[in-house]
Amino acid sequence: MRIDRLEVATSTDTMEMRLHPRITVVTGLGQPEREALTAELASSLGSGRPGLSTDLLEESGRILLVQRPLDGPPCVIDALNGDDVTDAFTLTNGIVSIAGTLGVRHNELRSFVRLGALNTKNEQRRDELIRRLGRLDQDRLWSAALTLAEVEVEVAKQKHASDDVPSESHEAFVDAIEDCHLEVQRANERIENTRASLTASSATLAVLAFLSALLLHPLAAIPFLLLSVGCAGVSFYNYQQLELATQAEVAVLNAAGLESYLSLQVIQVEKLTARPEMTISVGGVLKLEEIQSFARQCWQELVGVVPLEWAVSHRREIEAAASGSYRGAAAITDPAEMVDRIHHHLGRVGTQLKESLPAVLDDPFAILDDFDVAVVLSMVTDHAHTGQIVLMTDDPRVVGWGYQLQERFSAAVLVLGDAHARTAPPIIQDAVGSQSDPSSQIAARIWS
Repeated sequence: MRIDRLEVATSTDTMEMRLHPRITVVTGLGQPEREALTAELASSLGSGRPGLSTDLLEESGRILLVQRPLDGPPCVIDALNGDDVTDAFTLTNGIVSIAGTLGVRHNELRSFVRLGALNTKNEQRRDELIRRLGRLDQDRLWSAALTLAEVEVEVAKQKHASDDVPSESHEAFVDAIEDCHLEVQRANERIENTRASLTASSATLAVLAFLSALLLHPLAAIPFLLLSVGCAGVSFYNYQQLELATQAEVAVLNAAGLESYLSLQVIQVEKLTARPEMTISVGGVLKLEEIQSFARQCWQELVGVVPLEWAVSHRREIEAAASGSYRGAAAITDPAEMVDRIHHHLGRVGTQLKESLPAVLDDPFAILDDFDVAVVLSMVTDHAHTGQIVLMTDDPRVVGWGYQLQERFSAAVLVLGDAHARTAPPIIQDAVGSQSDPSSQIAARIWS
């Protein structure tokens, strides 16, 4: 996924910026302006805001026009045929988000695409949260997470089943389900009990058959071969019995309207523990939802308002914080660590999702010597074959490199900021001159 054009519309003006499909070097901005521009780039890939539109190029070659008018709902248009493909990029909550459909939450999008020597406030807050969860008992934390996840999955299954199954419809099938499940267990036991002996017997008989044919006569090997085939036949028969028993169990479960044998066990346990005054709802969903509510309460008492999905997605960092090996949002001062972080970051935005996202490197070159800069720029060049990179820096080594690539049309150098306003297109300079409020002044310094 590459950003071709970024457009910001206000009530009086329209400003736009075009990025190179491979490498764009942005220079002339201070730290606040770089953070603001990063926020705009990330927001254009996420839920965005009114007036922020962008043209995107997918890896498949399709061009998407993400339009967010000031006075209307956002839409996504396929530029080739003019089809409205907004529904394909609309989340379950109704928000249109390109990155959201790839699995990246909007509040994590900026930290996902950006890497810099200094971290943003959002990244620092995330770091504080990771460290707080890392101080908890990890066994208790992930046990509570697993319990809540299992209960919510089972609630979803029960709700889906209750749409088509009448109340207590499974009662008539309980005995048949138990019998079928018992047959499945017996078939599994037969396989486990005979697998080693049958394999050893078959191999031994095959060796004896070979020796008999070699030392005596080829016909002398026939009895051993027949016995070996018989061992294989017994093993095949056992597996066939397991398959038939499994099919029979699935058929009875489907007839009862249950997803699995576990669903029956959950319902039966609920009945044993149900309070007499409770009303039994369809498929036991009411009591299961009470369990869900209790599991959520336990989770919130342990971690607060942290969503389960967020904790699971950051499990590696949380466990690292628990072991004391999590580095977090502290400023990077080791050049070797910076090079390693850049390599990891380019790999994450390029391969972790089914569609790559632009990578933003926010001035990570200050602590690097000439050799390290050469290594990083080599990584950037390699990554640019499959993904898009935006380098925000005033480092003359990187800017000079960018100009060399620009001469070969392999990159673009954008000189922004007040000191370089003369390089901006007239429409942008006019728009900048009309800004007055502080946020607009920051935007003006970016777009000028």
